[in-house]
Amino acid sequence: MKHLTKALAWMLCLAMAFSLAACQSAQVEPESTPAPTAAPAEGGVTGEFADTQKGFGGDVVVTLKVENGVVTSFSATGEDETAGIGGAAIETLNEALSAFVSKRVEDVDVSVVDAVSGATVTSNAVLNGAARVVKMALGDEAALRTPVKDGDYVVAAIGNSVTKYVQAKVSFKDGRLSGIEVLDHGETNEIFQTVVDFLIPRLIEHQSLAVDSITGATVSSNAIKDAVAQAIREAGGDASEWYTPVEKKTDTVKLEGYDVIVVGLGGAGIASYLSAAQNGAKVFGIEAAAKIGGTSTNVSGPMAINPSIKMEQENDGKKWLEEEDLIEDWLAYTRGDAKEELVRLFVYESGETLDWLMTDYDFKFGPMMAFFHPKRWVVWCTYDAPTRNEYGAEKTPMFQAALDKAKAMNEKNGYELELTATELITEGDRIVGVRATKYDGTTYEVYGKSVILATGGYIGDPDMCMEYLGNVYNSEAMLQNDGAGIKMAMAVGAATYNIDMPPMVHIAQTKTIIRNDDLDPDGKAVLSAFVLKPDCMFTDPSGERFMSEAGNIAFDNWKAGGTYYAIYSQAQMDEYKEKGMALVAAPMFLNQGGKLEANTPIEDLDHILEVGERYGIVVKADTMEELAKKLNAPKLVESAKAYTSYAKGEKDPFGKSKELFSPLEEGPFYAVIGAGYVYGSCGGLDIDANMNVLRTDGTAIENLYAVGQDSMGVLFTNKDAYVTYGGAAQGWVITSGRLAGANAAAKFAGN
Repeated sequence: MKHLTKALAWMLCLAMAFSLAACQSAQVEPESTPAPTAAPAEGGVTGEFADTQKGFGGDVVVTLKVENGVVTSFSATGEDETAGIGGAAIETLNEALSAFVSKRVEDVDVSVVDAVSGATVTSNAVLNGAARVVKMALGDEAALRTPVKDGDYVVAAIGNSVTKYVQAKVSFKDGRLSGIEVLDHGETNEIFQTVVDFLIPRLIEHQSLAVDSITGATVSSNAIKDAVAQAIREAGGDASEWYTPVEKKTDTVKLEGYDVIVVGLGGAGIASYLSAAQNGAKVFGIEAAAKIGGTSTNVSGPMAINPSIKMEQENDGKKWLEEEDLIEDWLAYTRGDAKEELVRLFVYESGETLDWLMTDYDFKFGPMMAFFHPKRWVVWCTYDAPTRNEYGAEKTPMFQAALDKAKAMNEKNGYELELTATELITEGDRIVGVRATKYDGTTYEVYGKSVILATGGYIGDPDMCMEYLGNVYNSEAMLQNDGAGIKMAMAVGAATYNIDMPPMVHIAQTKTIIRNDDLDPDGKAVLSAFVLKPDCMFTDPSGERFMSEAGNIAFDNWKAGGTYYAIYSQAQMDEYKEKGMALVAAPMFLNQGGKLEANTPIEDLDHILEVGERYGIVVKADTMEELAKKLNAPKLVESAKAYTSYAKGEKDPFGKSKELFSPLEEGPFYAVIGAGYVYGSCGGLDIDANMNVLRTDGTAIENLYAVGQDSMGVLFTNKDAYVTYGGAAQGWVITSGRLAGANAAAKFAGN
């Protein structure tokens, strides 16, 4: 009996062992991660582990490969990250991750890898993903989060502001994120409020840093996420464990019965909506951001030619200029490439548009004035409002009040924020609606008789910028302007017009702006001056001069393609250190507030240049040949020789005066990297005088319209930049919108 009992016990143990082994082999890994294969007794885990994190431009995927417990590959990819910033950061971090190859996975400590300066969001994505895949490989990916200590934690994170941190108090209670209070910030109030209103509640609700950033406020959103991540670490937690995926909805909402669907509620879309509703149409608006107004809330004001109200108020009822004189000058500047009928339409309708906004929607504008154009024609005015921000008057309240008034004109009228249009719905050759996706994953199908595209151009789409402009530009625009309208129209056969023309740029600064305390404001002012001063040599990325350095680099940097180099000699740097700069310069916009006085020694210049080198703003080399190699600028050496000959008396082909030249003969030499910061793209879809989008065969798509920067290329040439009369883009935004809305309502309302 004892022998039988022992036998049964032994069989039972074997059965339990097989059962346990079966259960272990049946465990399911996360969908994104293949289950590791069984490891040899003397080795360890073998498998491939992947994790996806949100970078600045899109998804960043980190992949770890392990064989017998030893790391064989460790790297990240991020196809949508900006090549010169996020993409470069990934390359740098991949070099650091490669140091773990051949180590045992349990010895991998990702926390020793430093983030890349100037690319915080991308760095965090890579490092968080790296930490997670190591946990997966070690088998504790599904473990509970590292506990956080309850309490309040005051932290500071870098946002969009070039002068201030985002400071926040992050609170934890019972191990959960319980509150986020913003204490101070330098962000644009109108934009940052969407982060406060929408992102913060979602972070608390979902207890996850994987919540999508707010469209139109991506950088500010990332600052809040970074603040929470810092607080988690200060509370003893591991921020990489707080990226639990947020489940998306899969349902569809169908809306029908509209006369006009407006895609985009920036300035052009709002003008379209107001005009269509006022003319009797049932209107629905779609806006990807969490607020209305788009880039129009970040500009000064519009062009308006001889608006009647302003003429009466400010010029004794008289015109400031003859419209035909302006048209003639405009057509000459654009070399015959602009569509004359549309230039004429804009010039003659822009004044009436301003009158319309003031009379019917209570918009306020400052006095009419001239801009930088040599003719000094009085054609421009600024938005006016009681409250102001870094862009002047706060415009969102005006746009919002006008939109609310138009919405109330018909009980059917409506609009939806955080709703991104993805495609035009067609039946045969006819457009019958728009398909869009809500931030929470819900699909919307909005059906109507006509569609007005007002999505703000394509400066927010790196692929389109590379295809049509050859560069990804630094931007002051709203990055939800990602070419959605242009791409949707092209998908149904639409033609483009001057889509490859230079973008709209009025700002120059260093290519990377240092937003932390590695330099004080005065040091930052020195770096800014280097890319603005006339007593150096400016070159494009190939090393070729492209303008007189005494010209307006803020307006003309487009000629270099978005990035340019300011070249200095050691002799110049020594003079600045000992005597100061005889000529100083500061950016009108993106100024960081430091003081730089002429002829005042810059005693800490070596430190400023060293920090600039660390951020990739300054490149130093002993010889011009070495500098050319470092910059990959093959024309730099010849340009420096020519520049030196102009310093010695030879006539400069760009006309810069001799006293502004310094020889570039003895090294070391320095390149300080500058960039234009653009408001938006200019080229877009081809349209006719009705604002109807044209097909590639020249025929009109009768119920599809394009306004604002989605169609502004019809006014220009792709050989030169945007005109400088003053406010032409914003004038076209509101004028084309008013005309398109009226045309669509007249043709489709009630039919």
